[in-house]
Amino acid sequence: MPQKNKIYPMNTLVKPTELKDLVRTVAIKDTIQKKCGGTKADNLSGQPVTHNFALIRTSCKIVKSAPYRLDHYAIVLCLSGEAKMTSGHFNFTVRPRSIHFIFPGMINVVEQSSDDFELYMVLFSRDFFADMYLKDAVLESILDQAPDFPPISLLKEEMFIKIKALFDDMHEEYKQQQRFHLKLIQSMLMQMFYLSGRIFQDELQAQPVIASRGYQLVQQYKKAVDENFMEQRTVQWYADKLFVSAGYLGEIVKKETGETAIKIIHRRIYLEASYLLNYSQLSVKEISDQLNFDTPSHFSRFFKQFAGFAPSALKKSIA
Repeated sequence: MPQKNKIYPMNTLVKPTELKDLVRTVAIKDTIQKKCGGTKADNLSGQPVTHNFALIRTSCKIVKSAPYRLDHYAIVLCLSGEAKMTSGHFNFTVRPRSIHFIFPGMINVVEQSSDDFELYMVLFSRDFFADMYLKDAVLESILDQAPDFPPISLLKEEMFIKIKALFDDMHEEYKQQQRFHLKLIQSMLMQMFYLSGRIFQDELQAQPVIASRGYQLVQQYKKAVDENFMEQRTVQWYADKLFVSAGYLGEIVKKETGETAIKIIHRRIYLEASYLLNYSQLSVKEISDQLNFDTPSHFSRFFKQFAGFAPSALKKSIA
């Protein structure tokens, strides 16, 4: 029987990466092969830090990031190069002229970036856009109008030029830190919100056909796994929730993704385990308990099947 989650002291529990920490390092933990230095990255050390907003232009070679969560929103414009990304239950490729969004609390993994990978990233907290009299639900309704599709769009050249100009202007205001710079940035960010909403709405209306039932079912399955994997780990449970048979669900998942339905559950558990190993102070045994494994040895065998090494080895490497 699965164990109930144990309660640990607050100082041992992992928290999402805070915006001020991301600004300080310009990269998350050991995910960057080379530091984002030189002329291609912003030097923020001499600037006052605004803890609820940051704008970074950076080029970094990412080998593979540890899974991470942010405590803030991010809008990312790709200027050159490409990388593969997992965000929430979606997998997609970031490429030149693409714009994508990251929402607070989503688990993310970036991997396989090219050497010329260059991005603009605008990062902002809930408090920052609350000052613009926007509520969470309003923002997410603007930026997340197509929940069955990845939160990324490949911009047409004309729109890319317009969006990049907004990034350039915000970037200049952010660097100069002159009077009213935050108000001006908020005004430009508001333009970006509504332009982004228009982009995604136009793309949704331009879809030649509504997504197939199979595609929709797989997205619903992945979303359900993302929300329930800590307690529910059988394909049958998810099939019942989605009102289909386990056999049919497994068949559709295999057809749409090339993977088994159970592997999607297992990968989500693995991502959470990797996240906890990288960013929490919990021991391997405590993480095993947190993830409802019967024994630490069972957890270690499970983790090694995905990573190729034991969780204890990962813990030692980041100590």
